[in-house]
Amino acid sequence: MKLSQLRAFVTVSRTGTIAAAAERLNVTSSPLSRTIRELERHLGRDLFDRGYHRFERTPFGDEFLPLAVEIVAQSDQAPRFAAGAEAPLRIGATPWTSKALTRQLTEAATAHSTTTPEFSSDISAALIEALRHGELDLALVHLPVSVPGIATVGLARYRYSVVATGDPELPEGRPLRLADLRGRNLLSFPLMMQPAPMKAMLDALTSAGVASVAEVDLRDVIGLEGRMARTGELMFATLGDDLPTARLLDLDCLRTYPVADGEIRFEIGLAWRRRDSVHQDALDAVTSLLRPDGDDLPFIG
Repeated sequence: MKLSQLRAFVTVSRTGTIAAAAERLNVTSSPLSRTIRELERHLGRDLFDRGYHRFERTPFGDEFLPLAVEIVAQSDQAPRFAAGAEAPLRIGATPWTSKALTRQLTEAATAHSTTTPEFSSDISAALIEALRHGELDLALVHLPVSVPGIATVGLARYRYSVVATGDPELPEGRPLRLADLRGRNLLSFPLMMQPAPMKAMLDALTSAGVASVAEVDLRDVIGLEGRMARTGELMFATLGDDLPTARLLDLDCLRTYPVADGEIRFEIGLAWRRRDSVHQDALDAVTSLLRPDGDDLPFIG
């Protein structure tokens, strides 16, 4: 098994096509395709299910990816090691969470890195894919993350509210239960922002009898209040001053109803590769510093 084969596998996994991977590796498609086939013959297992337009990892490919990324990362670290240099710590954070948590991550990473950390901002799903393929080392993302080779620790959980225009005739004087939303039409942010926790939330709403949950296109957020006024739809949202939803909605013109704690569990936390010997000391230091005391996560929102 050759390093070039592992690098080819990681690149095809990341790009999803032989053509895109070949362009990134500055090779032609046919030799790259043969390289992947040779690696699969060596392993005795298929790494990809090959579709007409896209390569999708097999379950074995999913399990093999963390090992391949680690071997490639160690190889890339060798010249730095010889030169007495350290690999920069590459961190990322979703913009759809607390600015304070992002600031804490940046400060902790800076304090425990000999070089200025490289920072990326994207939705959780994109950050997790970058993390899995060795393009990031630590990321602030929505949890849970249930993919091979990724470790996580929760930092906080969200406190939700229902936002409405006009008078939606919802119970007042107490926190809402999901059952109070039976038969209602709700809006939510797109599943693709982080599929696992978003799907769990939508499943809970459906089980409670919510009539429909429509995903809002992020490009349409500015017109969200107008849509709610026209349709009577309700918005499930986190409204802390430090959170983006509160900055996008004019809460002075909307009615808000807090949702009871425990009705929805949606967390934000850190994710990193379990196999990351190159950055292990920094990862241990940063995650230990930011990990909350005790078993209960603090609320935000």
